[in-house]
Amino acid sequence: MFTLSLFKPQRSVPSLSLVLLGLVVASLSGCSSIPVSQDYQAKSVLKNYATYQWLPVEMQTAPTTASLKKAHPFITQRFEKAIQENLLNRGAIFVRQAPEAYVTYHYSVTQIQTVAPSSTIGFGWHTRSIGLGTRFPMDYTTEVYEEAKWRIDILNTVGELIWRGESVKSVDNYASPQEAEKNTQAVVDAILSQYPPK
Repeated sequence: MFTLSLFKPQRSVPSLSLVLLGLVVASLSGCSSIPVSQDYQAKSVLKNYATYQWLPVEMQTAPTTASLKKAHPFITQRFEKAIQENLLNRGAIFVRQAPEAYVTYHYSVTQIQTVAPSSTIGFGWHTRSIGLGTRFPMDYTTEVYEEAKWRIDILNTVGELIWRGESVKSVDNYASPQEAEKNTQAVVDAILSQYPPK
């Protein structure tokens, strides 16, 4: 009996470790999921270009990055830095003249309002007899939250849109600029992971 008590904990430790490891992996994968979508002109013209340039102001259409910079200066700084970091990591650089493609971006926030009934239909059960009872919604609750749309466009050398990637997610609050920068990089990396389309 003494021998059995010594070996019981040793058998349970590996299974407990596996369970904990599974929980950690599941929580990390859940946190890293960023919704993204894309649309593009034709796969044949899309490739990992070596040189990019920000889309010149005279080639932009509303809403322009200039207006975005006035409204959200810190967001645009982080957005541009994240795009440059992503393209640099794939071997591309920003040039002043004769780029292979142009890139631009946009960020917008929309208020979303949801209305839900405060009560739902219910069923009642009596001890001596079976009965059904219902409760209909007597009131409604309204919830308002903000949704952010992140957009990155890639255009050819004549300014025609050839690829667009987007992410729409709820607006998060951050404890520090560093945390906001980390989130921006994650969103940009998720969007650009679609480019070029597989």
